[in-house]
Amino acid sequence: MECINFDGYEQNDRMYGGLSGAKIGICYHGANYILKYPQNLKERHFNNVAMSYSTSPISEYLGSHIYELFDLPVHETLLGMRRGKPVVACRDFLGQGDRLFEFREIKTTFESPGGEISGSETSGSGVELCDILRVIDEHPLLRRISGVKERFWQMFVVDAYIGNMDRNNGNWGVISRYDGRIELAPVYDNGACLNNKWDEARIQSILDDASKMRAQAYRGVVNIFEQNGKRINPFQYIAEMRNEDCARAVALLVPKMQMHDAAIHALIDEVPVLTSVQRNFLHRILSLRLHESLVPVYEQITKGEGGHVH
Repeated sequence: MECINFDGYEQNDRMYGGLSGAKIGICYHGANYILKYPQNLKERHFNNVAMSYSTSPISEYLGSHIYELFDLPVHETLLGMRRGKPVVACRDFLGQGDRLFEFREIKTTFESPGGEISGSETSGSGVELCDILRVIDEHPLLRRISGVKERFWQMFVVDAYIGNMDRNNGNWGVISRYDGRIELAPVYDNGACLNNKWDEARIQSILDDASKMRAQAYRGVVNIFEQNGKRINPFQYIAEMRNEDCARAVALLVPKMQMHDAAIHALIDEVPVLTSVQRNFLHRILSLRLHESLVPVYEQITKGEGGHVH
């Protein structure tokens, strides 16, 4: 594949928030896109080597296309260059008069039917898993939308696979359309996946140590969610098979991961701005997550060892 040259496209008047680096709006082939720049990392060092910027545009592109391969609604992304740096163009999925409500906004408006509301439940940034699930189950707005719980667990599983450990309350939500319809937003903001802030020296140090590689793949990782104030290792949580909704997501997605395994690795090989070290790392870490963690859990689920999953 060739990166699109986004030089010469003037910034439009659409403004975009978020804390993951600079972004501007452009019009490309008649549609509005958010052009995301790599986050500046000049203060980050590893082995006394400074990284100038992250690979988040590449991660956004790859992570989003992996979601697409699994038949999950996801925003459209294009990989390109602007001013000599890799950028990702994300098609704006909001039309005139539409509004995105992030989950954190919805969470702050939750009033428990029982009348007792904890601080974590009403905090938009609160990440206690039981509180998040309670809001999904009981919030009157979300009860009007089908598939919210299923989407949450599907993101939980896919984000574990691609290494997106920052799926927080501010990067998923619902859309209020101009005509009054309420629907789930497509999956968006996937740039925190695939070790986007690692330089080649750090990557190589992990590649050279099998135990460190497995720790980074699935043994030692944690996502943003918490149980009793402790961050969750998503692979351990998935392996415990205590949550049937999570198990259903595993049963749905792991066969798709297996089916599209070759296509995912081909996609990594097609990205021209990755180095051979980066490619090797991505191939290995995704293979370890799939074959050593997710597939064994899937096999237990389908054999009935993880409870009843319908």
